[in-house]
Amino acid sequence: MIPTLVVALLAATSCSGGGSSSGPKAPAAVFPATVTHEYGQTVVEEAPERVVSLGYTDQDAILALGTVPVAIREFTGNRPSATWPWAADKLKGEQPQVLPAGDVTPDAVAALEPDLIVAITADLTREQYDAFSKIAPTVAAPAGTTDGRVSWADATKLTGAALGLPAAADRIVSDVEEKFVEVEENHPELAGATVAMAVPNPADPASVKAWSSNDLRGQFLKELGVQVPAQVDRLAGNGSFATMPSDQLPTLDDADALMVAGTPAEQAAFAALPGYGQLKLVQESKVVTLDDEQSAALAFGSVLSLPAVADEVAGRLARAVGR
Repeated sequence: MIPTLVVALLAATSCSGGGSSSGPKAPAAVFPATVTHEYGQTVVEEAPERVVSLGYTDQDAILALGTVPVAIREFTGNRPSATWPWAADKLKGEQPQVLPAGDVTPDAVAALEPDLIVAITADLTREQYDAFSKIAPTVAAPAGTTDGRVSWADATKLTGAALGLPAAADRIVSDVEEKFVEVEENHPELAGATVAMAVPNPADPASVKAWSSNDLRGQFLKELGVQVPAQVDRLAGNGSFATMPSDQLPTLDDADALMVAGTPAEQAAFAALPGYGQLKLVQESKVVTLDDEQSAALAFGSVLSLPAVADEVAGRLARAVGR
């Protein structure tokens, strides 16, 4: 369930599908709006009425700002309207079309007759951006983005700019940041703790992927006052994760706790790896296994998903760390 604080702030900033305010305290949308991103600037002349969420997780920021997209791209979980419970109530009963996780052609998007395409987390090439921008104003990732890693705060602010609601976006970001501070203060055991977060490697069942500080999951841990083990970051280099064969599993014992994501089947495969049962963290019950929604929430790394699970995940990690 989304925390009360987040529900309140979203209600205060909710608006119509075109981005106009619906309450006396909601800031009015301002157009034309100019958005700066990695491929230059996009000008949105007037309040959009048909927004396509082309990025894999862009729908959450769009929904947080009160707009229901006409189409949402699938990312994970095959949920109705490609929307998880933390954002479902923001659909306002509407059922956006679901775009595939694979290739989405310009023709498919053009058929939706959009007047704004939000592609912040779509990891577009310049060629793709040019093709989509011929259909409607298109917003790509922030300049300097690496491997599609866009922070929840940057994604929210960029979306707010495109919807003519930069002040509303800033307020949402500020309130969620305050939420993370509150969670961190409620769990002082986590201060300076190290947590390794891993999932089975789909490309090699005999290994695991341990997420680095560069990944959105690692950034979420930082919001809680937690650090990724230095050895994981060294193995990952500039990448989002380190690939560890089963004989490297003891490296995970450098952490104060282990967090395991993925589906129940994936977690069972992880636990079946040679050496897993011999890990000190396993023997001392310092392993936190995330459920489907928590795993997806951290993978989304969005303005709606992270606050929805922060309290529960932080509490479980604090108990596992046991300081």
